[in-house]
Amino acid sequence: RRLILRCSGATMRHTMHDARRRLRLGARSRLDGLHPMGSYLLRVRGFSRDIHLFLLYNLLAYVGFGVFILIYNLYLIQLGLREDYIGAFNAVLTLSTAGAAATMGPVLRRYGVWRCMVGGLVLFLAVSIALALVTVPAVLLVLGSLFGIALAYISTVTMPFIIEWGRVDRRAEIAAMTFSLISLATTLGSLLGGFAPTLISAPIPSIEPGSLAAYRWTLIAGSLVALTALIPVVRMGEARRRPARDAKRDGREEEESPAEQRQARRDVWVFVAVGGLMAIGVGMVGPFYNVYLASLGASARQIGYIYAIAGLSAAVVGLAAPSLAARMGTLQAVLLVRLSVVPFFVLLIVSPGIGIAVLAQLVRATSISMAWPLDSTFIAEVLPARYRASVFGLRSAAWNLTFSGASLLAGWVIVRAGYTWPFLSLIVFSTASVVLFVVYFRRHPRVRAGEIPSTLGSRQRERRQEEGRGGGEELAGARRAVPGVRPERPRP
Repeated sequence: RRLILRCSGATMRHTMHDARRRLRLGARSRLDGLHPMGSYLLRVRGFSRDIHLFLLYNLLAYVGFGVFILIYNLYLIQLGLREDYIGAFNAVLTLSTAGAAATMGPVLRRYGVWRCMVGGLVLFLAVSIALALVTVPAVLLVLGSLFGIALAYISTVTMPFIIEWGRVDRRAEIAAMTFSLISLATTLGSLLGGFAPTLISAPIPSIEPGSLAAYRWTLIAGSLVALTALIPVVRMGEARRRPARDAKRDGREEEESPAEQRQARRDVWVFVAVGGLMAIGVGMVGPFYNVYLASLGASARQIGYIYAIAGLSAAVVGLAAPSLAARMGTLQAVLLVRLSVVPFFVLLIVSPGIGIAVLAQLVRATSISMAWPLDSTFIAEVLPARYRASVFGLRSAAWNLTFSGASLLAGWVIVRAGYTWPFLSLIVFSTASVVLFVVYFRRHPRVRAGEIPSTLGSRQRERRQEEGRGGGEELAGARRAVPGVRPERPRP
């Protein structure tokens, strides 16, 4: 009886194991047989509840932000303020953003990502409504500095949240989805902001479409949209209850040797330098590109359509970033995506035209949307856990400072020499940043040791798997050749 029970129990265990294996293989085959977008949506459904709520938070918050960035300069003009004041306001905002981002690491470690995110969103809502109501220029500058701090806490916590609460094997997909949603939400907010003054004035005849009151109520409406982002934030579960997750759950210990600490510090500063070099090129072109399109004959409505289409293409094509990295490896993918803008701006220097200018804007927006989550996810794999909170804040600070300085210099250069030198700066600094990133990290000890799987392309991974299977067969043959050593039974 005991023998029969033992045999039946073993048979039942093997049967259940085979059933689970067939279910996994069947699910994988069904996933592979789907259209790429269908399989991607299925993977998105597999994200945790907190990640789903985080995606919704970004969608709602950045719709409100998109309304603000389109309307507020027009609101300042209606207050009777000129371009010099707008430049000073943007400079104060940028510097405060950089300062807050530079101190982000210790704050995140002390209070946790969720609390910083909530604090930044509440400050953003309060200050954005105050900016829509206050008319005193000096007070507006003070509010602008607070607004910059709020922006730092809203934008800089994106990658720390993904790294903290996203599964390691899903981080690239979560980051791509998040940045695509941010691009889509900002574009949608800009479109709503463009139509809102007219829609507000329609039921209220006393408010004219381009008046100060129309812009003011549009800004308040955008802030109310951003207010709804608090709903998914407060409904989060583990991310809200636990201020920080133990780094050991991520498979990495907190203790490092002195050599590893020196290597981590070098990695941080190289990553920050890469962001600073990239920001110089973007700052020389980005703030003035709509003016450049207008100089080529594009109307204001056409420029709005160009930017909207570029934002939508960045949101859609940006979802393909994880697939590209899985096929080519992260370093090769970043090299290809970052350098994709260079040929178009070379053509704009040699033979400027509206068609090439539109394509350059589409490729530039898409390149940013694809490359940002790739290199951010990569640096999270390379760095130990305790350095991750600081690296994104330091990169944001370097980006804002160099972007602001490059914008000031570019305005002076464009007035005197046109757009050739800014376009050339974009080409040079974009190339320098991506070359530094790829060359440095390709020689990184952990990359050369094969400890970072995302740097391997699909063919390299297949080759390593074949080598691993071959090594296993050689080991089994050696065991059989040794007297008295039984070969291992194959495990199901």
